Amino acid sequence: MIIDSHAHTFPEKIASGVLAQLEKKAESRAYTKGTDAALIDSMKKAGIDCTVLLPVMTGVKQVEKLNDIAIEKNGHFSETGLFSLGGMHPDYENYRAELSRIKSRGITGIKLHPAYQNVDLDDIRNLRIIERAAELDLAVVIHAGLDIGIMHHNFSDVNQICTVIKEINPDKFVLAHMGGWKGWDEVEKTLAGENVYLDTAFVLGSYEPPEGVAVPDGKRKMLSDEQFVRIVKKHGAQRILFATDSPWSSQKETLTRVKSLITDEDDLSEILGKNSEKLFNIA
Repeated sequence: MIIDSHAHTFPEKIASGVLAQLEKKAESRAYTKGTDAALIDSMKKAGIDCTVLLPVMTGVKQVEKLNDIAIEKNGHFSETGLFSLGGMHPDYENYRAELSRIKSRGITGIKLHPAYQNVDLDDIRNLRIIERAAELDLAVVIHAGLDIGIMHHNFSDVNQICTVIKEINPDKFVLAHMGGWKGWDEVEKTLAGENVYLDTAFVLGSYEPPEGVAVPDGKRKMLSDEQFVRIVKKHGAQRILFATDSPWSSQKETLTRVKSLITDEDDLSEILGKNSEKLFNIA
C-alpha cells in the first residue's frame, strides 16, 4: 500500500477561496482544487492507495467540529482512501477529554500547527497536549520549521523540538517537512537519528509560484536531493514517511522523485507505506 501521510482538503463551498488566499500568502501554487474529490482524482493518477488528511485548527471553536468531520471521513475510508487524523488547538481548555473522545472514536493521531496557531511548540499549552496524546498512544504530527507564508518567526524550530523530546519523548512524534522546513542543516546535525518520524512533505525540488507572481529561484529552492538522501540514511528509513502536503505539491511528481532517490527496495517499501500503516494503524 502506498500512503501519502500528509495532505489537506477543504469543504467544497470554500475551497477555491481558501486556496486563493493561501496561494497569495505563500507565493506558491496549488496542484489540485483542494477538495476531497480532487485529491481522490490525484491519488488515482499517481497510483497512491491512501492519503492521510491533517486538519489544521486555527481557532478553539473549530476543534470539535473538525474532529467530528474527521471521524465521519474515516467511516468512508474503504470507499475513498482518505484517512483523517484529528487535531487540537493550544487554547482549547478541555483538551484531555476531547483527545480521549476522538481516541474512542477511532482517531489515531492529531495535527498541531504552531505557526498557524500562533503558539510556540515548546509553550506549555502545546507540551501538555503532546503529553496527553502520548498517554493515549495518539500520534502527534507537527508542522516543523518555518512556514512558507509566515516567515517572520519560527514557531517550531529544532531547539523547541529538542525540548519536546527531552521533556516528553513521545514514541509517535512526526516532524513534517523533514524535521524543519528551511532548517535542514540543523535537522541533519541535531535531529537525524532521534526518536522522531520525519515526513517528506513539500521539501524536494522547488515550489511553483502562482501565475503572474515572480519568486526568485533562490527563495524557491528547497532540500537538495543529496541532503535528503543523507538525512534518510542517518535517520533510518524505518522512521521516514512519504508525504506530499497536497495540494501544495504534486502527488505524482513527489512519488516519482522519492522512488528515484531511494534505491533500496526494502527502505522504499517502508517509506512509501509500511511506516505510516503501522504508525497510524491504517487497515
